[in-house]
Amino acid sequence: MSRPKPIGFSKEKASRVLGEKAVDVLIASSPENVFYTCGLPVRAAENNPILFALSNQYPTIVAVYKDGSESMVTWALYNATLSWIEEVQGILTPEHAMDTIIPLIKKHGFERGVIGIEPLMPYYQYEKLRKAFPDAKFRVSDDLFMDMRISKSKEEIKRIKESTRIAEKAIEVMVENVAEGVSDFDFLKIAKSIVIEEGAAGVDHVTLAIGNSDPEAPGTGVKMKPGDITRFDIGAIYRGYNSDVSRHAFLGEVPSGIQEAFDAAVEVQKACVDAIKSGADPKEVSKAAQDAWQAQGRKDPVFITLHSIGLQTEEFHWLDPMRGVSPRKFVENAVVDIEAWSLHSNVGLVGNEDTYVITSSGCERISQLDMKIFIV
Repeated sequence: MSRPKPIGFSKEKASRVLGEKAVDVLIASSPENVFYTCGLPVRAAENNPILFALSNQYPTIVAVYKDGSESMVTWALYNATLSWIEEVQGILTPEHAMDTIIPLIKKHGFERGVIGIEPLMPYYQYEKLRKAFPDAKFRVSDDLFMDMRISKSKEEIKRIKESTRIAEKAIEVMVENVAEGVSDFDFLKIAKSIVIEEGAAGVDHVTLAIGNSDPEAPGTGVKMKPGDITRFDIGAIYRGYNSDVSRHAFLGEVPSGIQEAFDAAVEVQKACVDAIKSGADPKEVSKAAQDAWQAQGRKDPVFITLHSIGLQTEEFHWLDPMRGVSPRKFVENAVVDIEAWSLHSNVGLVGNEDTYVITSSGCERISQLDMKIFIV
C-alpha cells in the first residue's frame, strides 16, 4: 500500500520555519498539529475517530526536525501506512510513547538542542522530555505551527471550499424550514443531518438563535413566532478542514433598523475585501472597515472579526474586538473569514459572515450564499 502525500505539511516549509526560529525539533501533540504533521485521523470528527477516543491510552506524537524530516509514534494496532511519515514506531501505553519518541529524538542528535513544544502538550509528556534532555532548551512554539499552517496548500483550500459548501447547504435547508412553531431543536437536527448527508465527517459548531435566545447555547426548546429573526452560524468538518458561515432569516417583514444595520455590515465586509491582500497590514484593514461603517452614517459600534480558517474554525485572529489588531500581516493562500456585527436589544447581534482565500491579486470569495437576510 502506497503512502499518502502530505495535505498541507511541506518538508521545505517546515525546514524554513524551524531554521528562522532557531528550533531544532518541534513536537506536535495536539490533534490539529498531529493531523497537520502526519495525516492520521486523530481529530474528534473522522470516519472512525478511534485515535482521538483512545488518545489518553495511545497518544500519537510527531517530532519534526529542522531539516523537515519527521518521526512518529502511534497506537501499535493502527495502520501507520495511512501517514506519509516513514519513521514510525508503535506504542501501547502513554509511558511507552515517551520511551519511544525520546530515543528517536536522540537518534537525530538533538539532546542538547532547542525543542519546541505546544502549550497544550500533556504535562506527563513535557516532564518526560525535560528529564530525558536536561541540557536542551524548551520553547513554547505555537507560532511555528501557525507559520506553517496559515498559508494553505491547494488541497487544503479545496477541502475548505467543500466544507463551506456543505455548511451553506445546511443553512439553506434551515432557511427553507423557517416557520411558526419550529424549535431550535428542529434546526439543530436539520443542521447536523444535512452536514453528514452532504459528505462531511461532522459538525464543528451550530451557533443558533431564535429571537433573543442565546446563540452559543441552543437547544432550550424556544420556538419561532412571527417577527422573530434567526441566526444560523454553521461550521462543517470535511476531511479534517473546517468552515464558518452565518446568515439570518426573518419570519415576517424585517424592521428598517435591522435591515439598515445588516446592509452596513455587508459594506464593512466589502471594504475588508478591497483592503486585504498579501502583505497587507491588519491595521490598514481595520481602518478601512471602520471608515466604511461610519460612511453608512452609523454612530453605534461595529464588531469586526477577521480570522483564519483551516484545521480550526478560528485558527488565528488578525482582528477581533477582544484581542485587538495582530501584527502578523496577511499572506497569500491564507483563508480568511470576515464577519461584521452590530448589537440590537431584544435581537442580539445582527450581521454577516463569509469566507475568502487570499490570492496574488486580492481576495476570492469562497462563500456562495446571497449576502442578505432571508425573508420567509
